[in-house]
Amino acid sequence: MENTLGSRIRFLRDEKNLSQLEMARQLNISNAQLSRYESGDRKPDPDMLVQIADYLSVSTDYLLGRTERINEVQSYYESIENKELLKKIKEIPGLDEVIAQMCDQPEKAEKLIKIWGLL
Repeated sequence: MENTLGSRIRFLRDEKNLSQLEMARQLNISNAQLSRYESGDRKPDPDMLVQIADYLSVSTDYLLGRTERINEVQSYYESIENKELLKKIKEIPGLDEVIAQMCDQPEKAEKLIKIWGLL
């Protein structure tokens, strides 16, 4: 049986150059518990899953293998073909949070887009 959740947690932890002990401390769990998540021996409860996803800056869907997109903000940036525009967009403070909220709440995003169109 494939352990997508555990392998993705480990991959992302390694990408951030974190030891199991460092990450476990940040999540307020034991090193052994994190090791069990990574090996697939245990699954985190829903609250811990969200905490892990937030800590690793990914969606829970990515951790669970329901999507290959690490996060919606990254997907948005990848969709921008004009690299000079992309560079300027990334320099805007707080924009990642705005994009993430727009992805989480599409109805608000539509309203914002309409407002921006009027400006």
